[in-house]
Amino acid sequence: MMLLRLGICSYNNLESNAAQKRHAVSNDKCLCVDSFPLSDDYDEPEYRSALESKGSIEIFGYLCEVGMMPRPLLESFRISKPSELGGIVNPALRVVEPLRGVKIEEMESVKHKTAVFEAFNFLKDRVGHVCATRILHVLSPDLFVPWDNDVREHYGLSVYDQDYYKFLEISQKEIVDVLTETQVTPKALRGIFYQRGWKPLPKLVDEFHCAKVRKLPPHFKE
Repeated sequence: MMLLRLGICSYNNLESNAAQKRHAVSNDKCLCVDSFPLSDDYDEPEYRSALESKGSIEIFGYLCEVGMMPRPLLESFRISKPSELGGIVNPALRVVEPLRGVKIEEMESVKHKTAVFEAFNFLKDRVGHVCATRILHVLSPDLFVPWDNDVREHYGLSVYDQDYYKFLEISQKEIVDVLTETQVTPKALRGIFYQRGWKPLPKLVDEFHCAKVRKLPPHFKE
């Protein structure tokens, strides 16, 4: 629980997270004691819009916010505008449909691994492995955890479907360990960190990964 708390605190530090432009936090400021659950001042509007609408325009905006646009997709996959992304997102919704409603803490290899492989590979072939996990998270936010190359390499994983599933299993264990330690419900855990508990558990663990791997201040700095 403590590591998750420290990770979310560091992720929301202004000096740590380029997406957070609406509040002023110094490099040494700690949010853990007085500021949880975080208010809407710590919102990520593009992410929230993508999560709520699942539309190509909003997902395009979210990818821009996290640094996936425009160069990586333009140079590798010739995607430079929302309409071009929509030609991928719309069929991806159908591919992800068997996993809709599955929560990461309930994920089971026998039931879900094949569908995860199919969804990951469908998007990986069209937008690359990093962007694929971002889009999958938006389409099924209670299951898929985003990664980037730094996080993937930190865990010693390849870019292939088997290793992305291993990453989900690692993330699942991290979440289940916190739920077991705290003896709270998933909804209550979300509410500890953000008002109204609007961010799903995979996003919380993603924020922890980002802070830990990038050694973000105030808790993970060099």
